Amino acid sequence: MLGTLGLWTLFPVAVRAPPNRRTCVFFEAPRVQGSTKTLGELLEGGPGPPQSIRCLYSHCCFGIWNLTQGQAQVEMQGCRDSDEPGCESLRCDLSPRAQPSPGSTLFTCSCGTDFCNANYSHLPPLGNQGVPDPQGPQAAPGGSFWMALVLLGVFLLLLLLGTILLVLTQRKVCRAQGGSRPEPDSGRDCTEDLPKLPDLCFSQVIQEGGHAVVWAGRLQGELVAIKAFPPRAVAQFRAERAVYELPGLQHDHIVRFITAGQGGPDPLPSGPLLVLELYPKGSLCHYLTQHTSDWGSSLQMALSLAQGLAFLHEERWQNGQYKPGIAHRDLSSQNVLIREDKSCAIGDLGLAMVLPGLTQGPASVLTQLRGPAAILEDPAGLRELLEDCWDADPEARLTAECVQQRLVALAHPRETHPFPKSWPHGYPQDCPSTPDPALKESACHLNVQQGLGSRNSQPASTTSHV
Repeated sequence: MLGTLGLWTLFPVAVRAPPNRRTCVFFEAPRVQGSTKTLGELLEGGPGPPQSIRCLYSHCCFGIWNLTQGQAQVEMQGCRDSDEPGCESLRCDLSPRAQPSPGSTLFTCSCGTDFCNANYSHLPPLGNQGVPDPQGPQAAPGGSFWMALVLLGVFLLLLLLGTILLVLTQRKVCRAQGGSRPEPDSGRDCTEDLPKLPDLCFSQVIQEGGHAVVWAGRLQGELVAIKAFPPRAVAQFRAERAVYELPGLQHDHIVRFITAGQGGPDPLPSGPLLVLELYPKGSLCHYLTQHTSDWGSSLQMALSLAQGLAFLHEERWQNGQYKPGIAHRDLSSQNVLIREDKSCAIGDLGLAMVLPGLTQGPASVLTQLRGPAAILEDPAGLRELLEDCWDADPEARLTAECVQQRLVALAHPRETHPFPKSWPHGYPQDCPSTPDPALKESACHLNVQQGLGSRNSQPASTTSHV
């Protein structure tokens, strides 16, 4: 078990290295692959192993022993390639490093004196001194149980979240269709009343979204964009079609709606379709990433976009047709298209919502407003209006229509209001001057789930004031 202990004393004095060079024992077992001969200069010391080597790159010797069935066999001895931690040791103190096979352990040492690697000073006891167990790390008692419990908890949490998302999605679809559950044949009923478009030709897909696929095609020789909805997106089709078909929605900077219909046989889309004007330059986002715009073009884009958005928001009577104010609610550079003259056209009105407004014709609307100065003449009325708008109870807050009627009354305190004499204080019965608990359920008060900022509000298609 002492291996080659003491053999270095047999070396002639002539092979001893100068003080500034380290001399180590050199040995490599036949089964060892690779060699460390290049790390030093072999010295002639006599026939047979062990030999000595004078280190070229370090002042450190190393040794490797393999302990098998209680017997230590030397594997390698020689010079290290650099001085590393542990080289300052005067003796070869072994430490376990690896287990190449069951029942076998490799020990290594590093030391910093001449021939210090000839043999080890002592063999450390085996145990948990950094040697990996052949069977691998053992789990703590009860560890598998806790791991299974954690995985079960995570699975139940994901299942609960999935159920909640499914319920919210179904509720959103129900509200979009007017509060009733979607019928299994709703997609079929929707397409039955749509005209077939035999002259419609599909060319290529130009955009794919979550609820629709946009094709380029032709209708009676005209280049058009075809927005095809799958049967599961009937609610989105109805909502967007209703907005496009609102009277008076024709504007240069709003995407032009041509018609609605149903798709043809497979492999063409078979669901409902919206046929719109085609804008070959694509979206504003795509255009700005592909082109450099000068100041004049940028100004034209910004101006046309502002004009289109102002038109959407505006409530107006024109040629005997009433156009309500519309909130787009999904405006982005992806939903703005570039016309041939580099102006903008706003599209994708699937999430648009009609804003509450006046229900009277233009004859009953006051044409000469006195402005904010008249409102400030009645600070009590203005304060009362602000308190009603910011009531602590969300269901008691006023709608935009009520706020508009109250402001008209404040701006014209001495004029005849277009309200019946039976209305107290000149306000409609559903627009009280002070919050009345009895009127909280009135249609004029805003339900918290039907607010203007709620994405679950009733689509624009169901509330047109025509």
